Amino acid sequence: MEAGCIASRHLHDFGEANMPFVIYIFTLSAFALGLAEFVPIGLADVMANSLGVDVEQTGATVTAYALGATVAAPILTALTMGWSRKSVMLTTALVFSAGSLAAALADSLTLILGARFIAGMGHGLFLAVASSTAARLAGPSRAGSAVAVVFGGFTLAMAIGVPISTYLGGMLPWRVILGAIAVFGAIGFLGLLFGMRDPLPAIKDGHGGSALHSLQALLNGKLLAGALVTVLGYAGSFAAYTYIAPLLTEVTGSSASTVGVFMLVYGVMAAIGNILGGKLTDAIGLDRASMLLIAGIVLVVFGMWAMSGSLLSMGVLVALLGMFTFAAVPALQARLIGIAERHAPHAHGVAAGLNIAGFNSGIALGSVLGGMTIGSFGLAYVGIAGALVSGLGLALILAQMLKTASSPHQAAESPAS
Repeated sequence: MEAGCIASRHLHDFGEANMPFVIYIFTLSAFALGLAEFVPIGLADVMANSLGVDVEQTGATVTAYALGATVAAPILTALTMGWSRKSVMLTTALVFSAGSLAAALADSLTLILGARFIAGMGHGLFLAVASSTAARLAGPSRAGSAVAVVFGGFTLAMAIGVPISTYLGGMLPWRVILGAIAVFGAIGFLGLLFGMRDPLPAIKDGHGGSALHSLQALLNGKLLAGALVTVLGYAGSFAAYTYIAPLLTEVTGSSASTVGVFMLVYGVMAAIGNILGGKLTDAIGLDRASMLLIAGIVLVVFGMWAMSGSLLSMGVLVALLGMFTFAAVPALQARLIGIAERHAPHAHGVAAGLNIAGFNSGIALGSVLGGMTIGSFGLAYVGIAGALVSGLGLALILAQMLKTASSPHQAAESPAS
């Protein structure tokens, strides 16, 4: 198998023996994507002052980026299924870098939103293709770890890049920081250009890898049901996390400066959780790992309601939320790719794209749900709302696992479950 040959040629000792080196090039680009998605949160005040708009309006920069990723991930993945994997990733890195540079140079919020949407399109397609390619290169037994390595760059950006960028935002113009994101994207482009030997060519099937056939996979009921687990699980997490700063200051009684420490702890634990999630997925299987991690999210966000008055308890819970939320990334991503392996073998990339869309949809849904909860019941209840919606995701995955177990044919085919 060609992937096996590539794996044997590209050994890397980052703690993952036999992991193809090209996967670490994907990680470099994912670092830029992580910066792009979350850095504007910390720059909201300075951007608003510079552009002459309200702070809440600058929040649309995050929404526009997430919408670009949501739209692009499944649809463009399907449309580019006949392209070589290297060509797709080079194109996405170029689109992302160009959109990020345009956002840094734009002189109005409207132009920034358009540029961020374009950059988000590159984000969604790149992560979908990179994660599915990494999983195929590593093989079923190491798919979780391979996806975790890709998303390691994303979580590293959250743990280190975003806090540093927020700090620098107080000393440097925000346009310089957004421009730096474009530079990181360009570095990732060069890494792919010169470091990727295109170990996996275009995905072909009995239908010639046609775009129409790939788009039809988006209507596959099992793939959509698998992606819905991701949407619900992440919506519960971000119903609480999106409003963690006001929750800590207004309900828990934390100072504004302490909130920054909480955010740093969240990011560090997200990076650790990403690694643990990949190892857990390889150790106990795709379904069981996904189920346990979503259950962890449910318990943690419920605890954020029950113990919101305790600063120490909230510190522990914020750390656990970062860990469980991003430990679920490789598990859920590899799980949906596994579902595609069984029920839509031609749609690995489409499955990965659906899950990337699921992550971003979950972030958007969680933010809306949390806002509605605050308006109706108050800040303290965002944990309850999050637990309920993530609980729906947990119930859905349990139902899917029971259905698979009741079908001997499917159970026999289920990889690492």
